[in-house]
Amino acid sequence: MNDTVLYLIRHSEATPKNNFKDISYHDNDQLSNEKIILTVSGEKRAETLSTCKELQNIDAIYSSSYVRALQTAKYIALENNLIINVDDRLNERKIGTMGKLDWKDFHRLEIKDFDFKLPSGESFNQTKKRMVESIKNILMFEAGNRVAVVSHATALTALLSAWCEQGLNYDDDIILTYDEKTVVDATWSAPMVFKVVFDGTAVKSVERLNIEELEKK
Repeated sequence: MNDTVLYLIRHSEATPKNNFKDISYHDNDQLSNEKIILTVSGEKRAETLSTCKELQNIDAIYSSSYVRALQTAKYIALENNLIINVDDRLNERKIGTMGKLDWKDFHRLEIKDFDFKLPSGESFNQTKKRMVESIKNILMFEAGNRVAVVSHATALTALLSAWCEQGLNYDDDIILTYDEKTVVDATWSAPMVFKVVFDGTAVKSVERLNIEELEKK
């Protein structure tokens, strides 16, 4: 049987409300988070990404239920004449109620303790568990196929941590490496693409693709 290739894709550029670093986040903002849309530039980049050589001949596409992920996925689906399989296990980590806690303190706490979570929120480990479950299902149904999976930065970090070596940078932010090559270094673009190759359910390789090079092809 051929290897199964998963392209893990962070959604394209979204509207500024996608940045919660400067606001107090509450339970009733979760729905607003799910409905955040792509910018005009984000739509264009998602369309450009869908035409790159690496993402041709995709056999299936799976997406988070968040609007910005679906908007990104639609271009790959159209390019490859596919329907989008929506799986809410691919959704972004739920932040919960931050109260008086600021973003930097929250992020520091969740990196220090992967079981830390806010009221009505999810921990890093809870996010990782559901992401891994989703990928296991995909591998079962899409064995030997080339599959695009559209999700979110923290959710993808949690997932990749299942296969990568973990460490911290000078800012005490998480870094992930595979085969001594950096996969996640706390800097994210939108979109962003990781390529993971499986032999059955065993990981053969994990790499972060150069988004600028992809968009040229």
